[in-house]
Amino acid sequence: MTTSTHASSARPINYVAIWGILLGALSVSLVLAYLKHAALASALIFAIAIVKALLVASYYMHLKFEPRFVIIAILAGLATLSILFAGLFYDIARVYGG
Repeated sequence: MTTSTHASSARPINYVAIWGILLGALSVSLVLAYLKHAALASALIFAIAIVKALLVASYYMHLKFEPRFVIIAILAGLATLSILFAGLFYDIARVYGG
């Protein structure tokens, strides 16, 4: 089944088209890996990865159709995770950093 509808959206969702977009983004990321400027390539690859993650979360995990409090709970968890990573980064860099 390639299309689905949801109560809050009148238009059907074409999962094959979203999959094609994800494959195209993967192809662009692979081509960018061969750029001479490593910093620019890394930044662009990470930007594409964020877009791909948002597409997967929105459509395949159906977060686009969830109530707002579910999305707020997920964002709160990601914010907490970011704070913990930021707090531990300097300690890990000091111990294992050379």
